[in-house]
Amino acid sequence: MNFGKAWLVTKKDLLIMRKRKSILALMFVLPLLLSIGLPSLIDYLIIRKSPPVSEITELLGSFAYFFILISAFIPLYVSSYSIVGEKSEKSIEPLLAAPISDNEILLGKYIAVLLPALSAIYVAGLIFMTLTDLLTHNFIHYYYYPNWTFGAVMLVGVPLGSLYGVALGILVSSKTNNVQSSYQMGGITLIPFIILYVMGEVNIISLDDVNNILLICLGIFIAVIIVYIFNSKTFNRERIILNWK
Repeated sequence: MNFGKAWLVTKKDLLIMRKRKSILALMFVLPLLLSIGLPSLIDYLIIRKSPPVSEITELLGSFAYFFILISAFIPLYVSSYSIVGEKSEKSIEPLLAAPISDNEILLGKYIAVLLPALSAIYVAGLIFMTLTDLLTHNFIHYYYYPNWTFGAVMLVGVPLGSLYGVALGILVSSKTNNVQSSYQMGGITLIPFIILYVMGEVNIISLDDVNNILLICLGIFIAVIIVYIFNSKTFNRERIILNWK
């Protein structure tokens, strides 16, 4: 595999992203809103409700899980456009006809999504930690973040969630012929993440437990390996062109 050729695909995709305001808004505005909105909600609860400290810390633990959820959602949304969007804009044929292997195309598209998505999420995570500590310190009398659970979320869960999202997004994008279908099919794959959050909210599992977060990460890792292997085996440029036409 030639990394230089893969990087050319990455640069091309990054240029395309810069021209699409909806993608940029999702990739950077959503994490920012999350990083400000969640601490603001906690602050509102403290001021208006004065709940027990244990309730606030439990919420903070479950809120950290949102960063795993968006780490899968954002790359999924962006990568779902990666191939089918180029089909609709008639810009994919030169790429698929270029002297570059299928795996190099896949690697280039993976990197193009992961670089900006991870950057946006990590910046948002830093804002979230800082703002949360500032708003809750006087109420719980210590700085809640950083902690082991949030460390597992950001250092393990977010990268794996992002790989999961981009792998599935490219898989779905290569199998569909319009952007809307690609988004809808991709969205279905996020249902397990949502189910886990609901289970945390009804106290079936604890999302504030570092061991549970690591188990979730293990499940995501297995899913990433399966999807990547399936992508590598089924991604075929000739079939993409024929199905599109």
